[in-house]
Amino acid sequence: MSVLERLQGILSNTPKTAIPKLDDQSDLNLACAALLVEVARADFVDDPREIEAVIKVIREVLKMPETDVSELIAEANSEVTEATSMFPHTSLINQHCSREQKYVILKAMWRVAFADNNLDKYEEHLIRRVADLIHLDHSEFIQAKIEARDGCNPDLS
Repeated sequence: MSVLERLQGILSNTPKTAIPKLDDQSDLNLACAALLVEVARADFVDDPREIEAVIKVIREVLKMPETDVSELIAEANSEVTEATSMFPHTSLINQHCSREQKYVILKAMWRVAFADNNLDKYEEHLIRRVADLIHLDHSEFIQAKIEARDGCNPDLS
């Protein structure tokens, strides 16, 4: 069952017994992974450096064991393919993450965007929309961009 289906069940007027159980951590992990995959796909180029960045960020930020990362990425790819909007993902993040955690997610998205040493306008637009949807200030958007850029590409500082 996708994050969207679980969220719809929670928001609908169905009896409590019919509401699917929301596993907060795994759903949050999936929401974050889906946003990272969205960034990797945003420029319409399958770049192995961006995919590697998604894997690295998931291991570091989500603190997931290596064995679970590929399964999460496969599920995130499926979510992204089926999704019509980012609302289910950003909504979960808004409900369960602190401002600091949201900032870490945003910075992780920038790390994926910079992984191929080419910031595409579609990647930047996507990250800007997510920053707005998770209620981060423009200054946080810029600061995360600078930190990720300098961390990924020290020569660009």
